[in-house]
Amino acid sequence: MAAKRFSIASWWENVWTARRMETKLFVVFVMLLVLPMGALSYVSASRYSASIERNTVDYLFQISEKMIGKLDDYITDLERISVIPFYLDEIKEGLKASNRMFGEKADVASAVGVATEGVLSDEALMRLEVQMKLNESIYFLNNIKMETNTVYLFDRYGTPYTAMKSSGSRMDLSQAYKEWRKMASAAHGLPVLVSTQSVSSLPADRRYVFTVVREILDAYRPIGMIAIDANIKVIEDMVRDLDRTTRGTTYIFDENGRVIFDSGKKYIGEPLPRHELFVRAAGKSGSFRAGLDGRDVLAIYNTSDKTGWKMLITVPRDDLVRDAMRTRSFTIAVGSVIVGFALAISLILIYALTRPLRALVRLMREVQNGNMDVAFPVRRPDEAGLVGSAFNRMVDRIRSLIEDIYLAEQRKKQAQLEALQNQINPHFIYNTLESIRMTAEIHRAPEVGDMAHLLGRLIRYGVGSATETVPLKEEFEHLRMYVRLLNYRYGNRFTLRLPESGPDPEMPVMKLLFQPIVENAVYHGLDEKGRMEIVVDYRSDGRVHEFIVRDDGIGMTEDALRRQREKLERLSGADKSGIGLRNVHERLKLRYGESFGLHIDSRPGQGTSVTVRWPVQPT
Repeated sequence: MAAKRFSIASWWENVWTARRMETKLFVVFVMLLVLPMGALSYVSASRYSASIERNTVDYLFQISEKMIGKLDDYITDLERISVIPFYLDEIKEGLKASNRMFGEKADVASAVGVATEGVLSDEALMRLEVQMKLNESIYFLNNIKMETNTVYLFDRYGTPYTAMKSSGSRMDLSQAYKEWRKMASAAHGLPVLVSTQSVSSLPADRRYVFTVVREILDAYRPIGMIAIDANIKVIEDMVRDLDRTTRGTTYIFDENGRVIFDSGKKYIGEPLPRHELFVRAAGKSGSFRAGLDGRDVLAIYNTSDKTGWKMLITVPRDDLVRDAMRTRSFTIAVGSVIVGFALAISLILIYALTRPLRALVRLMREVQNGNMDVAFPVRRPDEAGLVGSAFNRMVDRIRSLIEDIYLAEQRKKQAQLEALQNQINPHFIYNTLESIRMTAEIHRAPEVGDMAHLLGRLIRYGVGSATETVPLKEEFEHLRMYVRLLNYRYGNRFTLRLPESGPDPEMPVMKLLFQPIVENAVYHGLDEKGRMEIVVDYRSDGRVHEFIVRDDGIGMTEDALRRQREKLERLSGADKSGIGLRNVHERLKLRYGESFGLHIDSRPGQGTSVTVRWPVQPT
């Protein structure tokens, strides 16, 4: 047996590790298509039934959450309506007037104001006067929410005020008020939700309502109470479509075991019956199977976090699995036909899929060997064509990147050479040393030592370190030393002003960033008889650093400015003027990208400004 297992494993390994993809695909197709139809039908029916039940549970959970959410929103709207009297002076003043008129000894029964022998009592007249003051506000409250039944206002002594809708006022208002008053007083100004009650305005007219009551406070003192009746038809409208879809029944009951709503209209307003269906609906949410009226049902229940009301939805299981049984029979019939056709077309499909892939593999090997002059022939806009197009774009991109890298290396070498030329400028060093010699012969002053010291520091800064960036304060210090040397040479004709605030002194900047710009301004913008002020400003929008180096020299004409800008973009040439600016510009572009570098502006007689731009680096 061990030898047999070994031979099967070896056979499978040899097949699966075959080099040709056709073999692998054929094995996969065969394994998928020869599964026993009996196992398929059994698994599909059982799994489909379980899936339907799970999906039904998930769906009904989502539906119940949405319905509970809508009901919570509706009750929240009622609670918001109940808080409006806190902010309406007309209601508060009317209730205060009623409280003053009826006093602590007023009797609710006498305050109803019924006619006695055709003449209204004094209390009824006073109540009518207050009613007229409150009418507009009550009508407003009545019509905020169209589904509300009636809004009642009571003063501290139970005197009711309302604007009747078509359904009229409830007959048990006096008894209901006593219960509402206890609950509202205990809540101290917070809303209280009262479960479904059966009420009527006429003996033959009965309806079901649930109520929101709230004590009305003024300066933290109770002045009355508001009660809002909502018709249970609001809930009925919400669940009508659900029951039509599930062919079941929906129940809603509160934490005290009282039925708020029953789509079968058997238990509305009554205590929860001791039935398996309701006993097992314990906890916040869940699902189970149970018997109801002789039928096996799937029950799903969920609880509102706001009201504590629990929604229980039942679905007959016979209706759920009926489609699963039909699907099982259909699967067996269709599966037999599919297996026959699938085996016939599998070989054609395998060949059609693998042929372009084999061609693509051959081309990849060519690229791997260094041959970039290859292209995949795209004949159709299918997946193989898309892969081939992507391969062609990739090869083109590789060729382009190789060329870009080559050009970038050339530009980098050129920029490095120009940087060395600019850093060690023989002409500048010669003139500076000549100035030192002449100063020593003529003045024999300590300035000679200072100039020599400054020159040494400039040379060490320019060529003495391999780092590409330095803190801004070091670059500014180098610029100050350079201007001091210029003033020694030209007799204090230059003034340098650096930004006093704005840039961070520790900000990393490219080495030798500003000195070539100032040098260019000195040698091309200074009038022989004049003086020059060089100002460095800074600004940033959070994305780009900008330093503006301005001078008040002779400036440039439009033609000279255009030529200078053209020189800035040339990598090399016989004209060596402006090499320092070009070097700085090229180094900025190589380091940060083509959209950064230097920009020159100038006008004759108004000086020249050079803007240095590079991106703010993330910290």
